[in-house]
Amino acid sequence: MKSKHLILSIALSIILICLPNSSYSAEKINLYINIFSRSITLKELEDFSDSGVSEGFLKKILRKQNQGLIKEFLTKEYKAPIELTSRLLYSEIGSVVLKKISKIIYPDRIPKESISVLALKTATIKAIAEKNDSISILTFLKAYPSKVIAINVMELSRVINKVESMNELVKFFSDSPLEKLKN
Repeated sequence: MKSKHLILSIALSIILICLPNSSYSAEKINLYINIFSRSITLKELEDFSDSGVSEGFLKKILRKQNQGLIKEFLTKEYKAPIELTSRLLYSEIGSVVLKKISKIIYPDRIPKESISVLALKTATIKAIAEKNDSISILTFLKAYPSKVIAINVMELSRVINKVESMNELVKFFSDSPLEKLKN
């Protein structure tokens, strides 16, 4: 069963990489907060990352002082050898991470975990293949195999809070508080 799932995932990824981008690429992102939603087009994000000019809903949510940081966040390239990344995506730890991410980002109106995980794998591999062993947030979003991407902002916020708490805990213990008490 697991090998059939792996073969199906690899076949789906190859098919989506080989097909034309226009029919299998994201065009819009819906941000969901409880029952409310707002949309941002990928064109708006691309224009913002190219020129720094924001329009529509993006203009409303961006603060002037954060624009440079967000632009850098969207376009920063991360080295990701495709073979190593593919092995990681299909490993046990990769599956756990993808399941967590699938609660945050998924094809719009299809929050089913198995479909979302496949979409995440496909987008990652496709983005890396198009950028010669590197990936950015923007290339990942453009490679996502659904016209509309859903992002659960509440779940994203929970994950960010957990990461920040863990970061503070690690920092506390890395500063060796017990050593300071001995002196």
